[in-house]
Amino acid sequence: MRVHAAFGADGHIIALAEIVAEGDDRLGIRLVPGEDRKLAELTVPGECVGRPLAELAARYRVEEAADGPRLTLL
Repeated sequence: MRVHAAFGADGHIIALAEIVAEGDDRLGIRLVPGEDRKLAELTVPGECVGRPLAELAARYRVEEAADGPRLTLL
């Protein structure tokens, strides 16, 4: 599962939205980052797939690494 994450400079996740494939019957949401916020496309860890996105945001933060942003446990 892939998500868009809006986050602050400290990696704190402000909002998450699941990326919905074209042709999927579900409604897709696109995040627009506010001032001083960043946006990243991330892969959700396998143990979190199917869990509420709010739970994911509470347990993880975004870490910017040389190979791109990734989710890391708090």
